[in-house]
Amino acid sequence: MKVLAAGGGTGGHLYPALAILEELSKHVKLKVVYFCTPRGIENKIVPAEHPEYKLVKLDVQGLERPIFKPTNVKRVLKILRTKSIIASETDGSNCCLVTGGYVSYPLGLVCGKKRIPLYIQEQNVVPGLANRSLSRYAKKIFVGFEEAIINFPRSVRNRIVVTGNPIRVSNVNRGVFGEGYVLVFGGSRGSDLINTVMEKIYREEKNLKFVHGTGDPVWTKRLSIFDNVLALDYIYDMPSAWRGAIAVVCRAGALTISELLHYGVPAVLIPWEGAAEGHQVRNAEFVAKIGRGVIVRESEATPRRVLEAIEVAIGLGKLPEKETNPADTIAKIILEECL
Repeated sequence: MKVLAAGGGTGGHLYPALAILEELSKHVKLKVVYFCTPRGIENKIVPAEHPEYKLVKLDVQGLERPIFKPTNVKRVLKILRTKSIIASETDGSNCCLVTGGYVSYPLGLVCGKKRIPLYIQEQNVVPGLANRSLSRYAKKIFVGFEEAIINFPRSVRNRIVVTGNPIRVSNVNRGVFGEGYVLVFGGSRGSDLINTVMEKIYREEKNLKFVHGTGDPVWTKRLSIFDNVLALDYIYDMPSAWRGAIAVVCRAGALTISELLHYGVPAVLIPWEGAAEGHQVRNAEFVAKIGRGVIVRESEATPRRVLEAIEVAIGLGKLPEKETNPADTIAKIILEECL
């Protein structure tokens, strides 16, 4: 089975795609052509974790907001020029999978016009521009939240399936972090705001243990001076990190939300205000609404406020890990329709 795939720029788009592809590979022999940009996180992660995938780099950039900026004209032209590169890779393809990010758009557009079955996975409550624009070509649209349905055009809503967001789950708990700690991270690229606030908390709070993914070796060195803090540039074994945590301080990207709900970890959510379409604020509001998190807006994120929120989150208690993974549901639907 040959699958064309794209989704990247951040881990929030990349990892759902990998979760689905890995689930597909459990059932069929898979040939994957993965489209990326030279700058995206997928450019490093995909070759390291899946050297068997063919990586095709496209020199495209995302559109600036507001989208009517004059500088976007050149960016749109760049996206359109990649169509010939993509078309050369489509022979024998069974389907196309896109999970968002601007690199998804030209791939989905080419596949849609070639009538290659297109599957979209949207992580956020508010769909991204690429996925929303491609939805008219989609055979199925898998969404992480039911609230996302009304944010797609009415004409495509009968093709939407609410599955939850696919995550990568390891059945092995390595226990490398111990247990009973507060997990802290700011997404795949880290967050200076979270790092700065937590550094001030670490100077005063000695009763709690922390595992902190900084996203930056300079920050890792700064935070490693605290005895009750395990600071790491990047947390590669997230399943083990989630399983040992009693609470988490994090941004509110869709993948992060899905993981904390899967592992039952209560959260202090500091949504990134600059996220496109206000995605993170809406995601955080969803978690708070179901009683699994506390929202602290960036303007309110003082050490005292965040520490108070951590105490509230711990009080919410940890829930049992969920037994099902949406990646399995999505893979089965794709296989049923494409083979």
